Amino acid sequence: MKDDFPGRAWCENGQRHLDTRGLPPPDPMVAILWHVERGLSPLIVHMDREPVHLYPELGERNWTWELADPTPGQVRLVLRARP
Repeated sequence: MKDDFPGRAWCENGQRHLDTRGLPPPDPMVAILWHVERGLSPLIVHMDREPVHLYPELGERNWTWELADPTPGQVRLVLRARP
């Protein structure tokens, strides 16, 4: 699954994943919002750092986020559209 967004996306166990690790700003936010705007929920995002500037954008689009399994050097978020 690749269209016009930075990063790498795949499906695993019926869940959509997006890896933005190693991308320079603003590419991670661009990639995430590309998926969000298409309603691709839930979305598991793999990142280098916590995306503090992304949270207001998700809130405006009526999406929630949850930090999943924090490990050193990696942030994994689960994003979901609110019903």
